[in-house]
Amino acid sequence: MSTIEKRLRLYYSKQAPIRFTSNLDVQKIWERTFRRAGISLSYSQGFHPQAKIQQASPLPLGFCGDEEIIDIWTEPTEENLLAKDLINPYLPVGIEIHHIDQIDPSAPSLQQFVDYSDYAITFLEPFSKDAVFSLSESMLTAESMLFTKHNGKQYDIKPLIRLVEVRDDLKKGLSLHISLSSTPSATGRPDHVLQYFHYDPSCTLITRQKIHFLKYD
Repeated sequence: MSTIEKRLRLYYSKQAPIRFTSNLDVQKIWERTFRRAGISLSYSQGFHPQAKIQQASPLPLGFCGDEEIIDIWTEPTEENLLAKDLINPYLPVGIEIHHIDQIDPSAPSLQQFVDYSDYAITFLEPFSKDAVFSLSESMLTAESMLFTKHNGKQYDIKPLIRLVEVRDDLKKGLSLHISLSSTPSATGRPDHVLQYFHYDPSCTLITRQKIHFLKYD
């Protein structure tokens, strides 16, 4: 019998009913879910062992996510772990696993290979098409966009913008799509973009649609 831990990569969605649940609380949800599903997680060594659960890129509070990713490590004896239907019944409304892969336990952490993310911004209050196009044009033409974070530090959002696109869907309505890079020094956030142009992010619904990664061996 193998004595090597198993490592699973879970692709899941986090939607509106749970979007204001913090990453720390989501971590606890995963631990509780696996325990109820009878799955034995591996734990770190030391005085305060922690379940080996690693998020590819923590989702900011209030955001939804269509394809979030976590890696979990389980005890070598675990079986039947690739069945999402085994786990989903124990998850709260708003979180659903869509796919599970088993990967090499020694593969590098996804966190260090995040390249950029795609976001969709929908407007919860009446917002004219002209105003949305004006906002997108301002993003594209700005030479720099210095944003001051809560800790007083500034970063320039402009170099992190890879794509800005306005879409008008008959069913979903008007939305702004933006792709933002992640670098060692800064990670672009769509709520910061909105705040820079004096728009209130709480009047929108921001969904991270996909995380893109750099290639690695």
